[in-house]
Amino acid sequence: MHPRFLRKFTSDEKRIYKLGYNDGEKSNEKPFKYIPDKQPIDDINLFSKITSKVSKYYKISEKELFGPQRTSYLVLPRTIAINLMRELTYLRYSQIGFLTRRDHTTLVYHVGLRINKKGYWKIPNNHAVYNQLKTELINESHNT
Repeated sequence: MHPRFLRKFTSDEKRIYKLGYNDGEKSNEKPFKYIPDKQPIDDINLFSKITSKVSKYYKISEKELFGPQRTSYLVLPRTIAINLMRELTYLRYSQIGFLTRRDHTTLVYHVGLRINKKGYWKIPNNHAVYNQLKTELINESHNT
């Protein structure tokens, strides 16, 4: 390659490269691993409980929650429901995607937004609502 097309790595690029390679050998270490703060709940009806709880809180229908509409008032309830499903159940992204009629990459994006506090998750009140719904669901599942 011609030298004029070569450039030096930035410090971020060097750090990312070092995560993937140790002494020139490819590393299996993952740069990020999602670890939920609670043990998942083994409850078959948890998906329906989550959808009903979120739809009641935001005063929307359960059909509307995961419907094909892409209106802005549905984004926050959807992202909260997806994050609750990911954190409180043993379901994989592909299984949650099948239930919500979404691609697994969309779900990865929603979970990443919450973890990195971007988009709707910049607002602290949304985290408070998420934690409130999560504790209510946990308490309901332990009581039954």
